[in-house]
Amino acid sequence: MPSGQRGAHRATADAVARRAAAFSLCRRGLLVALAITLPQMATAQGARTEAVSERAAHGLIVQLREAPAHATSHARPDASAQSRNTARAASLGMGEDEPMRRVLRSAGMDEARMRAVGRASQHLDFGRVLSGAEAAALSARLRARPEVAWVVPNEREHRLQALPNDPYFAATLSSTGQWWLQPVSGSSANVLKNRLRGVPGIQLAWALTQGSASAPVAVLDTGITTHPDLAGHILGGYDFVSTADIAGDGDGRDADPGDPGDYVSAADKSANPALFATCAIENSSWHGTDIAGMLAAATSNAEGGAGISWNGRVVPVRVAGKCGADVADIVDGMRWAAGLAVANGSGGFLPLNQNPVRVVNISFGGSAPCNAAYQDAINELTARGVVVVAAAGNEHGAVARPANCNGVVAVAALNRDGFKTHYSNFGSAISVSTVGGDSAQDGVWGPLLADDGLLTLDNHGTQAPGNAGYSRIFGTSFAAPVVAGVVSLMLSANPNLTAAQIISGLRRSARPHVTSVKIGACSEQNPTRCICNTATCGAGLLDAEQAVRFALDPAGYLNPNTAGASIDSADVDAAVALGPDLAVNVPPTPGASGGGGGGALGGGWLLALALAVGWLARTRPSERE
Repeated sequence: MPSGQRGAHRATADAVARRAAAFSLCRRGLLVALAITLPQMATAQGARTEAVSERAAHGLIVQLREAPAHATSHARPDASAQSRNTARAASLGMGEDEPMRRVLRSAGMDEARMRAVGRASQHLDFGRVLSGAEAAALSARLRARPEVAWVVPNEREHRLQALPNDPYFAATLSSTGQWWLQPVSGSSANVLKNRLRGVPGIQLAWALTQGSASAPVAVLDTGITTHPDLAGHILGGYDFVSTADIAGDGDGRDADPGDPGDYVSAADKSANPALFATCAIENSSWHGTDIAGMLAAATSNAEGGAGISWNGRVVPVRVAGKCGADVADIVDGMRWAAGLAVANGSGGFLPLNQNPVRVVNISFGGSAPCNAAYQDAINELTARGVVVVAAAGNEHGAVARPANCNGVVAVAALNRDGFKTHYSNFGSAISVSTVGGDSAQDGVWGPLLADDGLLTLDNHGTQAPGNAGYSRIFGTSFAAPVVAGVVSLMLSANPNLTAAQIISGLRRSARPHVTSVKIGACSEQNPTRCICNTATCGAGLLDAEQAVRFALDPAGYLNPNTAGASIDSADVDAAVALGPDLAVNVPPTPGASGGGGGGALGGGWLLALALAVGWLARTRPSERE
């Protein structure tokens, strides 16, 4: 059975202290692993921690019922009223501050120092920071006085941006942590690690919405493993892998979406050479767990990493096992995820999905045109308001299926600085592009222009599930869920959006593609790291904040982004001087076609795998962390 298209690369890393390299072949590409164990780290400072301490007050702000307006050096709109109030105070033998002084004496707060603030109120400074409880008690004493109109604590306000306290998200780790969630930033004058012109700016979207449990995403993939950073964020799913030997769990379809491991061993190939003839020997990928973590990792829980949707939920739909996924299983999984009835093969139907979704993420595909089975299912889902997001593929060639089907949001992968990764497929079928990680081990330009991958959740078992952990991952497999997660945020902000509005909103809100006068445009002659345009990589770069702003006002939305950033730099000069990043694409053999869910293994990947085997033989360490 043809295998499924996975992420181009994976890399796990100890984000703080060490990087131990362990390498294995990933299905459809090189999988580079540097293990990150679950961190025992102190809580990073973030918005949630700040929110608790904000209840402390730097004094109180008080206004009396008949307080006169403060005199100023500027023209007063009602000077006569000011004069009357001042004259009244003088007639009573007191200055403007005396009424407040009397209130303070009666409330036992003689020590407070006063300072005029606002139109007619006073800031009371007690010479110390008041705890929340102390500020509340003093406020209550003042409110008990009939002369007092109102009292508020003088709290310290903070930037209106949501910053989770997950240690791997922290801004101080932006170059090695979850940089892909950070705001768009940097210029060509910055060093590479500080250039984030390709990221979708998800952190800024969190100021508008942090997601909702009512906008879950179905992840059609290898299933799910247990991870503490996903606790409470996984809804009931289903296992649609119909071939028992491929499923790896001893049976065919069942109600357990758990990932038993999709490894292929020498014993598998020996026991059933026909079934596993086209499958490479490899360890388990935990691909579904990686994607679930990107979408809905528990966020601001002072543990691990953050997810795109703080309150998000994932419906795991297992469609892939050893060697990949069958089209029939993917199609049934799509329909079930959307809440449609799926036949059970015995004249009846499977139990309906109790958590039907509006967003489906598919990070599997094949190098063949869209077929009728896919298109019928996609049409059916679109009619129900469901958006299908699919990875473009990793052969730096034509867009894979089902991303090349009509009505699908097809996603190409960019590196952190906004130009195409060495592996991403491209073409007119792409809807929008976003970061997918770009490995430094690939292409002539890799050491100069690549990034270190997208940090997310993972499992460290080699065959069966092992310890939960974190990984750096690479591939259009992981660019797709970035878009699916943003669609979930859009639906969290406005659940009434139609599928057509969502797709239109992703396009209309995109930032223009980055530009360069030194790196060539993407083409069959220049297919790897290259400059995208609307003909090759969709409407532009995914912009999470603007997508949510569109969702909040589809009719009135106007995109403020007008021009793409120029990414030319000294690094680009050095890379271009080395010659082409990779060779030109080889035209496909006439009549060749893919099959199954994964389709045929592309020639580009065959070359990559052959090169990787020799390289790994020299670098593979003796054990994996």
